[in-house]
Amino acid sequence: MLRTAPCHTYHIQTAVIGAGVIGLAVARALSKKGHEVLLLEQADAIGSGVSSRNSEVIHAGIYYDRSIMPLKSRFCVEGKKLMYQYCNERDIPYSNCGKLLVATDAEQRDVGLPQLVEYARRNGVGDDLQIVTKEDIADPYSNVYEPNVHCTGGVFSPSTGIVDSHIFMTSLLADAEENGATLALHCKVEGGRAARATSEENIVLDVDGDEIACDNVVICAGLATDKIASSIVSGESSEGPSSIVSGEPSEEQSRDRIPRQYYAKGNYFQLQNQKSPFNKLIYPLPDPKGGLGVHATIDLAGSTKFGPDVQWLDNATGDPEKVDMNVDPARAESFYNAVRKYWPELQDGNLVPDYSGIRPKLVHPEVNVVANELKDYIIAGPERHGVDGLTVLLGIESPGLTSSLAIGRYVADSIG
Repeated sequence: MLRTAPCHTYHIQTAVIGAGVIGLAVARALSKKGHEVLLLEQADAIGSGVSSRNSEVIHAGIYYDRSIMPLKSRFCVEGKKLMYQYCNERDIPYSNCGKLLVATDAEQRDVGLPQLVEYARRNGVGDDLQIVTKEDIADPYSNVYEPNVHCTGGVFSPSTGIVDSHIFMTSLLADAEENGATLALHCKVEGGRAARATSEENIVLDVDGDEIACDNVVICAGLATDKIASSIVSGESSEGPSSIVSGEPSEEQSRDRIPRQYYAKGNYFQLQNQKSPFNKLIYPLPDPKGGLGVHATIDLAGSTKFGPDVQWLDNATGDPEKVDMNVDPARAESFYNAVRKYWPELQDGNLVPDYSGIRPKLVHPEVNVVANELKDYIIAGPERHGVDGLTVLLGIESPGLTSSLAIGRYVADSIG
């Protein structure tokens, strides 16, 4: 394991930028195929960015309209199966606790829940779901008994669970390193360029002022992905225009090749001074602003947290390192209102700020972009941006953890 930046220019077959859960899964899959893999991470530890700040939920594949989000729906369903299999094989802590998706009024029960069930059916997980009434939920002899939940009806997803994401990521790294991959921490990729036509490699990366020549580059750097990719795709190098792109593309052309990522902050509050009221994960219907709603998650230690909410950052925000990750205590009021819709017994003063995370989004409410493509993941290869050997993973938010092994396999198969 390297802990300092490379000090000399050298060649690598495949560089993976970002050692979050997606980068680790990609590195593992590529190294299993025999690639010489260098995993570049700017932080001092793996999984310390977007991957360290989520709900650690293994999603079933309910929410994603396959006609609009084919990659999210596909990778979530495939990834869930792979995740459970992997955790069983590696003895990674997880709990297949199930999730109760609840409606809190008649419209949600009669319109919202059936729509989600239809999405699930199209995704191949409809038979996995159980439609339940409020009487079922209140029945101590039913398999969905949750006496503290207030609702008009719900859907039970028995295949939803939670996982220790940090042990999972450590295991992915161990697999990759066993297959010959090398992790380089404290290595910040400043950008790069497409190599000249006379070069044997495809891409040259700028890593802390030094150059690394690569046959393949996979960018899964979370919030910084679009900026690194745009630097490479722009076609400008210190030696002049690359062989891939003649001259510098216009802003519109660059945006079409590599869409910009926006930031949506998600805040979490922890329950204190009250016993955890639930046995399963409790989810309201999805938030129209872009999240899955302020849900209740019970971690493997038995603690209950609520979140995330959706706090859109200004669309001019472009540096993830300058984002304030503290949770504003004033946001507790909206959490009390959201949680009490399905748990009215939540007492004042019992929610305390916990942590926050940032979702990379390809849409923003202040920007007039409505293309359905931007609601899904984008995995951009040379056919989109024109740079041989470059794969860019954009907008990888929830269900990214669940989808990670499926995404890793897909990327590795695409590169060959």
